[in-house]
Amino acid sequence: MSQMHQMQLSYVSTEDRLLFRMNTKARQEFRFWMTRRYVSILWNTLTKMVNENREVKPERLEQAKEKFHDALAESAKAEIDHKEKVAKADFATAYQESTYLPLGEDPAVLFSVGVKQNPEGQAMICMHPEKGQGIEMVMNDQILHSLCKLIADTTTKAGWNLNLTFVDPKDSDDTSSGLN
Repeated sequence: MSQMHQMQLSYVSTEDRLLFRMNTKARQEFRFWMTRRYVSILWNTLTKMVNENREVKPERLEQAKEKFHDALAESAKAEIDHKEKVAKADFATAYQESTYLPLGEDPAVLFSVGVKQNPEGQAMICMHPEKGQGIEMVMNDQILHSLCKLIADTTTKAGWNLNLTFVDPKDSDDTSSGLN
């Protein structure tokens, strides 16, 4: 697959799902459904990536040495970092539809999410349906934070009432993992 160009997330009320569309610089478009449950799992994965990226940055080395154990303080710091990254993203350019749909016109329902490194050592998010092909995208800081913003904004519009914060699940005192 070629390099990602744009991504779009929209709520489709008749499906009660999010439609994730991503196109590439080669004008390929990939379409997937995200359920409420999947978004919750995806958010936990993205939160881990955000927190890991913050911890390894050289300019944050001193902060890492004096890391707060308070999940709310960490969440606030992550939120500030997130807002700084999102401010640099382009949300004004309209999504450019494509008629070249390698996986077909009908969106597949995403089922699994994972993270791996590509040969260059960059983090990749792997999103796949239960059967069939999915996508694997390099997640630099800009893409990671832009995807987080799209998810947060779209789930709010959907009225899903998900608690989408940047608290790393391992730092949370809450041992339950139920969905609302």
